[in-house]
Amino acid sequence: MSSRGELMGELTLALREVRGRLAGVLQSVGEHVDLGAVEMDFLDLISRKAPTTPGELATTTGLSPATVTGILDRLENGGWIRRERDVADRRKVLVDVEMKRAPELGRLYGGMLAKLHDILEQYSDEELEVLAGFLRQVRDAGESSIDELRASLS
Repeated sequence: MSSRGELMGELTLALREVRGRLAGVLQSVGEHVDLGAVEMDFLDLISRKAPTTPGELATTTGLSPATVTGILDRLENGGWIRRERDVADRRKVLVDVEMKRAPELGRLYGGMLAKLHDILEQYSDEELEVLAGFLRQVRDAGESSIDELRASLS
């Protein structure tokens, strides 16, 4: 049986490898729809936070408002997102995913999502709760690290 340190090292390495493989999936899907990695990341972020604003996207990503506008322009021109005035505050622009293109991404991600489903089916509900908790903590640690790194640049 492996020691705790060896298991922790194996998990750390596995997370790095997963990040790399998922980046490869993202790149391959992006190539099929003529989007780069940054545009794909933004599309994912918008789909999770929609409706959102360009300002919120700039804050979340740490990119300048001008850079965010350029990315949103490319996504909107490609038919991936739409920008609309907020009916409650006409000064505010809301960004949302354009659902007409969603099936295209669903088809491209379908194989990966099916594989993920098959993997998750192997675990009990209790094990899935542990995995979900672990991933939430990893996500939160990443968010905290981003905040710390940004603060150190200020």
